[in-house]
Amino acid sequence: LRHAVGWPLLGAAILLGGWAVRTVGEIDISNPPKLLTNGPYAHGRHPMYLAWVIGYLGIALVVNSVWPFVLFPAGLLATHLVVQREERDLEKRFGEEFTAYAARVRRYL
Repeated sequence: LRHAVGWPLLGAAILLGGWAVRTVGEIDISNPPKLLTNGPYAHGRHPMYLAWVIGYLGIALVVNSVWPFVLFPAGLLATHLVVQREERDLEKRFGEEFTAYAARVRRYL
């Protein structure tokens, strides 16, 4: 069962992450000139982080070790804190455009 769930999660993570990276293209995401609202960013504000979390869960299931599950809450918390910081930066940079985007698009799912 763990492989039946883990491998599809890994596949989904690769597809979502690849879609997000392709959408970003050549944009410097540390200093974006515009707010990305297309592709996977039209469905969730942080598809790369979501892909990371899905991939982590897939790997945890495939390797069949308890440690990834023990460390998972700390990884989620760290990711969420980074997301919050990035959203504060985006709000400062893009103002009302980001606020409107955040109101219509969920943070993760």
